[in-house]
Amino acid sequence: MTEGPRGPARPRFGWALGAGALALLGLYLVLSHGGFGGTGDSFYYLAAARSLRAGGQMLGPDGTPYRFWGPLYPALLAVFASPAGVRWLHGVALLAHLGLWSWVGRALLGRRSWVLPLVVALSTAVLVPAKFIWSETVFVALTAAYCAALAAWLRTGRGHWLAWATAAGFLLPLQRTSGVFLLAGAAVGLLVGGGWRRGRWLLLAHGAGCGLGVLSWSYYAAVVGPAESGLPGGWLKLLNTLADYGFVLVRWFGPVAGGWRGTTPVAAAGWALVLAALLAALWPRPNFQWPRLPASVTVLQLLWWVVAADVLGHVVAVTRTRAGAGLHDTERYLAALVGPVLLLALACWPAAGSVRWRQVLNGLALVAWLGYSALRVGHNVAELRQRPPVAWPAMGPWR
Repeated sequence: MTEGPRGPARPRFGWALGAGALALLGLYLVLSHGGFGGTGDSFYYLAAARSLRAGGQMLGPDGTPYRFWGPLYPALLAVFASPAGVRWLHGVALLAHLGLWSWVGRALLGRRSWVLPLVVALSTAVLVPAKFIWSETVFVALTAAYCAALAAWLRTGRGHWLAWATAAGFLLPLQRTSGVFLLAGAAVGLLVGGGWRRGRWLLLAHGAGCGLGVLSWSYYAAVVGPAESGLPGGWLKLLNTLADYGFVLVRWFGPVAGGWRGTTPVAAAGWALVLAALLAALWPRPNFQWPRLPASVTVLQLLWWVVAADVLGHVVAVTRTRAGAGLHDTERYLAALVGPVLLLALACWPAAGSVRWRQVLNGLALVAWLGYSALRVGHNVAELRQRPPVAWPAMGPWR
């Protein structure tokens, strides 16, 4: 991957974005053919959607008030109300995720920005959850919208971008409660990176708008039922959780087999160290290989804080509560970080310059990365398209 001091090569970027969108859409159509899969939380989503249409209240499968997950996804299921409708919903969310992160990358990555649409389109972590009645697919789109709008505000200073970021930030915790981790990371990034200097009162209003989404659902959940008792884990569970997140993030860049994760404390400690090393390597430094505006560095560092806070938040949540653990749940939880992690990796990638052997090495690395991503996502699509669909409840008309 080579780049120069000028802006992105627009024809190459446009072709890459078009190819990525076509690849993503084609893979999704194959993946979603035959219906959607489901797990335990899927039945809660569907029950809440059905009860919302029938009586205006979200209820779980057992008839008790729905409260353990955010209300936005069941509300969307109540509106779309059929597998065909959900197919449209997930498809639009996937394309929005790809387009928004590509837009951010085009402004920050120079001529190498054309790589981002391709690696995002071939991401297993984003595409696979779209096969299931899960909230992740809409959540990744909301995350992209929030980060893109906030990045645009930091680069341009135009207030309407912050207003869009506030709207997306309000919806994030209503889609998934872990949206709080992303918002916390953005807050730290704005404070540490100096973004707050652009408008303290505007950011205060932004924080209040985002916090309203957090507090409204938290208050409702506290009123309708007692808090669920947790199953706090010890240091060994914390270590294994760190290892899961380190392993999954590395698997986004290379063919690391699941058996390599291991089950011994020594293996877990190794992958936990890999997680720390990877996060350190992704930290954006101001001495880039081509000229940049100060705002670009601020945006990249903001995205780094979003990634770090989300990983740390999930590690703590999985260790201290009943949240799901293991490699599959970990990759599902991290789906929202595909865009910023891959963008940060490309921003930190060493430039080849005019040295021929470095240009060849960068090209080979890129081909290997794209080839691996394509093989992995293709394998998963082929496997999951055979999965039996979840039984879809009769939604009935709105009452």
